Amino acid sequence: MDHADNQVPEKQRGAGELVSNFGAAKQAEPTDPMDLVGTMVPGGDVEFLARCFVEEYAAMGYDGEQILELFRQPQYAGVHPVYRAKGERAVRTLIEEVLAECGVFRVSESIIEKSPPRRSKLIQIEMPGTPGGDEHP
Repeated sequence: MDHADNQVPEKQRGAGELVSNFGAAKQAEPTDPMDLVGTMVPGGDVEFLARCFVEEYAAMGYDGEQILELFRQPQYAGVHPVYRAKGERAVRTLIEEVLAECGVFRVSESIIEKSPPRRSKLIQIEMPGTPGGDEHP
């Protein structure tokens, strides 16, 4: 198999214009799946990416142990490669550093049921010497 066999085929559209069948250059077609698919690309700053993930999970309310558990899981393709490459100690240190900088966003809610307003009893107090009051000598 030579190098040409590995290239993505292109097709012609209109006046000799070539359109790729792959990637951003590919034209959308009605039969295309609408699933988001993440792929790893070579290069980039893996530690920066991991920091961003930690910040994002912290903003969603995950604590350090919960975030570390995500790094351990192979199905989390964005963070698990960092765990494999750097090891648990380095990932734990990274998580601690990021959480010390940004903290963990936590929200709690309480439902306080208000009791119906009390009906106050009106008590008429009459004082001597006032209209309606008893006259005392």
